[in-house]
Amino acid sequence: MARIALVLVALLNCFTSSMAYTDPLCSHHVHPDYGCVGECISTTSCPGGKYISNLCPTQPAGVKCCFTADSDIECVDYNHWLYGQVGHCISTSQCPGNTYISNLCPTKSAGIKCCFKKPTDTCSASGSCSQTVKSLACQVQSHSRITLLANNKYLNTQGANDGADAASNIRDTCNGQESKISSYSCSEGSAPGGSVCLSAKVLQYLLDVANAGHNIKVNAITGACHSRTSRHYRGTAVDLQVYSDSNHAAWRSICSAAGAVENFGPPDPGHSGHTHCAFP
Repeated sequence: MARIALVLVALLNCFTSSMAYTDPLCSHHVHPDYGCVGECISTTSCPGGKYISNLCPTQPAGVKCCFTADSDIECVDYNHWLYGQVGHCISTSQCPGNTYISNLCPTKSAGIKCCFKKPTDTCSASGSCSQTVKSLACQVQSHSRITLLANNKYLNTQGANDGADAASNIRDTCNGQESKISSYSCSEGSAPGGSVCLSAKVLQYLLDVANAGHNIKVNAITGACHSRTSRHYRGTAVDLQVYSDSNHAAWRSICSAAGAVENFGPPDPGHSGHTHCAFP
């Protein structure tokens, strides 16, 4: 029994160290070097130990607000001759003055570099979203290889014409507004309603897949009904429809390279007809 208990404790510690939490104090904190990119995770999982205490009051003691959660250690530990050790892996479009260095974010997609200045457009006013997110959404909307589902009745009749379909999500974001969240219950959980700004990482991922030559059909971003704690409701996840000649294995490879924390698809349980890519 003692051995079983030790195994269970080890598994729990492993699970806790990789679990990501949310807390407004953390996610809305304006860090002078990193901007509003804080994420409540275990201190042992925070690259370079770039965290601040007391910003995750609802979480366990070992969870702090980390500002490099999605960065590679090569970037975080790099000592820039001018800026010091403040590197973080973000889109080059968000790096002021192109103050970034290549090849320090080896696990990320090509458009992600190690930036040494506070990123632009990570902090936005309530009800509006950043210019970077708006620009990316407009690119997604006009991309010839991206098809956006225009009505959630395809996924669940309760979501018919609820304005939270993928096409509406992208259109509203392109117009500088928040993306609507569906509001109904299903066997998987309950969609909470409301609205949220889409993550720049999700939008860049869609562009990365399309720019790699893949035709994709987006069936859910913040709409439809998912599990209670789904990242869809945070604006950080997207589902792509799997069809007869789709190269969904390539989509998932790009998802991993972009720094996703969730990456599912065939043959994973519950994902026979779509892929799921989610970011912190």
